[in-house]
Amino acid sequence: MGANETSEAGEPSRAVDAVALDEVVSFTSDLIRIDTTNRGGGDCRERPAAEYVAERLAAAGLEPTLLERTPGRTNVVARIAGTDPTADALLVHGHLDVVPAEPADWSVHPFSGEVRDGVVWGRGAVDMKNMDAMVLAVVRAWARSGIRPRRDIVLAYTADEEASAVDGSGFLADHHPELFEGCTEGISESGAFTFHAGPGMALYPVGAGE
Repeated sequence: MGANETSEAGEPSRAVDAVALDEVVSFTSDLIRIDTTNRGGGDCRERPAAEYVAERLAAAGLEPTLLERTPGRTNVVARIAGTDPTADALLVHGHLDVVPAEPADWSVHPFSGEVRDGVVWGRGAVDMKNMDAMVLAVVRAWARSGIRPRRDIVLAYTADEEASAVDGSGFLADHHPELFEGCTEGISESGAFTFHAGPGMALYPVGAGE
């Protein structure tokens, strides 16, 4: 279906962005290969993943800010300006760290980012480098198409979610609240998975407050 064609329901339809589909896979694999294992006690280094994200946001015309409480424990924040300055802003956030993985327990190396049988394998493929990559791909697709959201979108890629969050969201909230000015809602991983509650029943959780 072309970009200017109409769906059977009579609604305008956009063509699928093939570049975005390729990028979401490659970005997920690349991020998995960057070992950001968080063992607690400060034993993690998210900076390489943060720099990877920031480079791709900058290539989409954004101005990402890298922020650290502790050297190497890096957060990335960027804002996409909306078309309506009176509208409330929306926070879209994900974390860059992952829980530990023992390679001997895996049939595919957990930090390989291998694509096999139509699936990306590795630690973080579900929690949550997949969503990190998806957001990157969408933002870059918007830039290519000249799309701007109505409301400001604040993007945050945080450190230390899998432990105390003192180097991640806690640090940002306490020391850089101005970056989230106007945000009235946030979207993150709680809606990024499907919960199969029974035969024929799929739930898509939404966290109203956490």
